[in-house]
Amino acid sequence: MAKVIVEGLTVPVDIAEIENQSVTSESQAKVQAIALTNKLHEAGYTTSYVKRYYLEGDICYLYVVESHIADIQLTANSGVKEAIMQDLQKLLGTVYNRKTVHALFVQLKEKYILDSIQVNVANYKEGDDVSLIIHVRAKKLVFSFEVNTLPIYGITPSMTLSLPLYRAVITGQGQIGFNEERVTVKKGVLEYMSYPATIGWHAGLLASQEYAVWERYGDFTVTIAKPYAGIGIFSNIGVFDISVFLYGVGTYYRVSEQHAVPLHNTYNNAGLQLNFRATDDRSIAKKNKALNATLFAGVSQDENVLMSRASVYIPLQLTMRLYVVPSCYSFYTNSLNRIYAEYVFDSYLLGYSKRYTATHSRHIAKLELMYELLYEFVYFEIFASSGVYKSEYVWWDRASSYGAGADVYYNTILFTIGCAWNTDEQFGEYYIYSGIKSSW
Repeated sequence: MAKVIVEGLTVPVDIAEIENQSVTSESQAKVQAIALTNKLHEAGYTTSYVKRYYLEGDICYLYVVESHIADIQLTANSGVKEAIMQDLQKLLGTVYNRKTVHALFVQLKEKYILDSIQVNVANYKEGDDVSLIIHVRAKKLVFSFEVNTLPIYGITPSMTLSLPLYRAVITGQGQIGFNEERVTVKKGVLEYMSYPATIGWHAGLLASQEYAVWERYGDFTVTIAKPYAGIGIFSNIGVFDISVFLYGVGTYYRVSEQHAVPLHNTYNNAGLQLNFRATDDRSIAKKNKALNATLFAGVSQDENVLMSRASVYIPLQLTMRLYVVPSCYSFYTNSLNRIYAEYVFDSYLLGYSKRYTATHSRHIAKLELMYELLYEFVYFEIFASSGVYKSEYVWWDRASSYGAGADVYYNTILFTIGCAWNTDEQFGEYYIYSGIKSSW
């Protein structure tokens, strides 16, 4: 009876079942070698394998050869070849994993607005390591659309058109929201972004009009015009793509009161805004770890304004099909002016479809459990979220909600549907949300 010993394995593959086997012959050793090779391939390590095996006394040795990425060859009809190659450098020296490489290419395809990425895997210098031979083709025009049902805003269709240029892209976006009573929001954005290998420029103009129904302030309309321009850096730290941008921002607000005789107030501010973004290039259940944070410091007519927003989203894999996704969102401003406030009960705290509370400070944590019902096709999730916020009357309050939903992926289309409840009301009070988005 020989005990199985695996040598040469460094990648995270569960081999407990194989190591617990007892081997009595060369044929049984071969069976275990094939089983371990299959486990490697199922985990995505499709070019790694058990190269040899043999019995020596009471030990059965299985020798694994891990196939590393030793060379990358890239051809591209795009001006961002240098930047793409820089992103690909993180693969060099790693053990080839088809799933990891595919997840990175999915992100690069979106990041650089590529039409296609073709990959061939070849032996490097006739050895066990591999070369990646990659050809990318850039898109000439990108169109995307998205339709969601959101608390307060109702149905919110939006469309985006992007025009890739040499190491840059021009993007235009339009959005409208409406519920059973009125048009709730109208929004348009025009942006220019340059993204050479390290330093980029970003400038744009946002124009919007929102019909607000807040509990303390009543009904009013806010019209906003916001030009901005910034310079930033792109970098890679470990598995994370990092961007840090500093903007100069100016904003014009016009507030129209909803009375018999409309009253108009105008506000202006200007300041600096720091944006930080970090995204993991490895997709987990078609989702990426992401951290977004903004800090604005500026001056309005009668006060200094400080405003911060941050969100963190971290999908983690528990088993082959079960995932846990903790996330959080934080918003704060030192100003009590209503133009800087935001709704409390929106997509971060679902289940409160008819409450219009606004706040100048809120902090929300959310936890999702996600199960992959059909491989890369249907995902089912249950979630719970809880938060604290400073009410319109400047005292602290808290709220919680829970729900369940499903995501369905088909090619480039994502369908979402679910139902949420808040913990303050009866089970019969619920909010149904849905959405669809795609790009081509």
